[in-house]
Order: sequence, then structure tokens, then C-alpha cells
Amino acid sequence: MQIRRLLPLFLVGLVLRPQIVGIGPLLPRIEPSLGISHGVAGLLSTIPVLCMGVFAPLAPPLLRRYGSRLAIGASLVVVGAVGIVRALVPGAPLVLVLTVPLGVGIAVAGTLLPVVVKEEYAARPMLGTGLYTTGINVGATVASVAAAPLAIVIGWRGALIAYSGASVLLVVPWLRRRHASPEPPERAPLPVRLPIAWAIAGTFALQSILFYGFNAWLADVYVERGWSDTRAGGLVALMNGVALAAGIATALVADHAGSRRTFLVGGSAVAMAGAGLVAADAAGAWAWSGLLGVAMGILFTTVMTLPLDAARGRGEVAALSTLMLGVGYCVSALAPAILGAVRDSTGTFTLPLALLAGDAALLLAVGTTLSATRLRSPQIAGGGSRQRDPSSVTR
Repeated sequence: MQIRRLLPLFLVGLVLRPQIVGIGPLLPRIEPSLGISHGVAGLLSTIPVLCMGVFAPLAPPLLRRYGSRLAIGASLVVVGAVGIVRALVPGAPLVLVLTVPLGVGIAVAGTLLPVVVKEEYAARPMLGTGLYTTGINVGATVASVAAAPLAIVIGWRGALIAYSGASVLLVVPWLRRRHASPEPPERAPLPVRLPIAWAIAGTFALQSILFYGFNAWLADVYVERGWSDTRAGGLVALMNGVALAAGIATALVADHAGSRRTFLVGGSAVAMAGAGLVAADAAGAWAWSGLLGVAMGILFTTVMTLPLDAARGRGEVAALSTLMLGVGYCVSALAPAILGAVRDSTGTFTLPLALLAGDAALLLAVGTTLSATRLRSPQIAGGGSRQRDPSSVTR
């Protein structure tokens, strides 16, 4: 595959997380500037994630009307343009209100990316998925690292404008790229009656809880254990850096080695071990953070491929992705707040960390049920048995 065809999909992934992940390091400046509490400031991260779940159902009708190229391109232009306006408006209410359309744009684009993989990378679904998930991970890492230095130089509003301007520029290669031009996809209902669809949605929700839970609280865990803010923050950076590498490695090998179930079970077991060791305050925090990163990289890339395995056409992929992301993001958006409330009620992070280890154990249990045979069995558009495209069959 030519690099010029692969690169735009990666660049689209870059746009999908800076407006969410990049907010966290800016909150110490945003809060006094807008005169808001920690709870209100937290909405700047919570609202986009909830929107990614609530507004995922907008994606299939936009796909049918405009196609993946225009629907994704327009959504990401909205993300960049609204991001610039949000950075300029005065007062917390307007900033919060404008966070909603920003989240809607991210929701639509993220839901349609599996459809692009189905259209153009059907023979290598894990590679296609890995392209944009790697972009997502790189964008999140760069945004979190660059936020504070940018804010020192140009302020928090300037940092958000930089993210948004970059987002608009990164959409240009996507719109200029030569895309597949298939007929409008078939209309497919949300597969709410299929047990496999709920198993996939649950799998996505459980791995997202791990991601958002540990990104929210891992640093605070070790600050409470006596680490400095900088050193504890390094654990989160290490976790995300390792997740990036593990995701790339998974994308390169998973279409040719093992099965989706193998990667899900393996990643879940590693996550359970890492979470348990952190909960036990075992010596070796850097190693345990690395284990969590390995798990998250494997799990995210693998789970995002599941709709391509269980659905036949582009309409089915869009419907299943909508259910998976809608349920998953709505559930996982609440995880940091619930874990924080448990910590406040118990006085330590022991129980929240144990809950995350339990989440990994539950993910392992669900992952064992996702065999290749089970993933091949459903027919989202109608029910009954069907003949599948061999290129989309999971190993």
C-alpha cells in the first residue's frame, strides 16, 4: 500500500483526542481564568466523551447521505472550527456549550472510521484499524505533552487554538485523498437484539474504563504514596507511550498471527496483573505502568477491529460501531468520577484500583467468548445464516 494512501487515515486519528486529552494539563490555568470549580472544569473532559457515545447514532445517516469522505471531513472541520471559537469566547457557560458540538464532530468521525477500513482495507482489517488508532494514540500523547509548554508561551486559549488550527490543517490531506467511491451503503438497524453485538459493546466499555480510569487517577495514586507530581505524571506518560508501541505492534502482526480472542484474553490478563500490582503497592511502579500500557495498546487496537469481523457490509459495520461506541463511551465517561467518589468515601485508592483489576478480569471473561466462529455468526441486517466475505473473516 502506498504511504500517501495510508497517511491521511493516520492524520484523521491525530485529530480525535487533542481537544479531550489536552484539556487536563491546562485545567490549572483554565480554572482561575474562568473562575470555575474542579467539578465544573472536569466537564470539559467529560462532555466530549459523553457526546462520543450519545451522538454516535448520527453517523450512519450521514454516511448514507454524504459518504465517508465528506461526512468525516466535515465532522473534523467542525471540530477544528468550533475549537477555535471555544478558545476565544469569554465565560465558562459558552466554553461548556461549545464543547458539545466539538464532541459531536469527534463522535461522527470516530464512528465512521471502521467503515473506511471496511471500504478500503477489508483484506487487512487490523492494519487499517491500526493506522487510525495509532494516530489517536500519537495525538493524545503529543497533546498531553505539549499542553503545558504551549500554555506558558501563548496561554491556555492559545494552546487550544493551536490544537484546533492543526486539526483543520490535518483534514486537508483527507479531503484531497483519492477515496473509494462505492454505492451508498445499505440501511442497517442497530443490532440491539444480537447478543454478540452487546458482547462487543461490553468489551469496548470495559477496556475504555481501564483507559480513562488509569489516565485519570494513576498519577494521583502515587502522589498520595509520596511521589512528586512530576515523577507520578511520568508514570502516565510511560503508560501511554508503551500503549502506542503495543498498538502499532498489534496492528502489524494480528492479521497474520493468533486470533482476536487470543489478543483480547492476553491483553486483559496483562491489565489484570498490572492493576493488581498497582493496587497492592508492589515495588516496581514503572514496570507495572508499562504492563498497563502494553495491555491498553493491545486491547484498543483489537477491540476497534471487532465490528469489521462481526458485520458484513458497510451499513452493518456502521450500525455495529454505533452501538459499540455509543454504549462504551457513555459508560466509560462516568468511570473517573465514580472511581474518584469511591476514593473519597474510603479515604484511599485501594478499592478503586481493585475495581479496575476486577474490570480487567471481567474483560478477560467476556473476551474468552469472542471466538472466530461466534464473530462470524451474526447477520445484523436481517438474522439467520449468511455467506461472508472471506477477506473479513477473523483468524
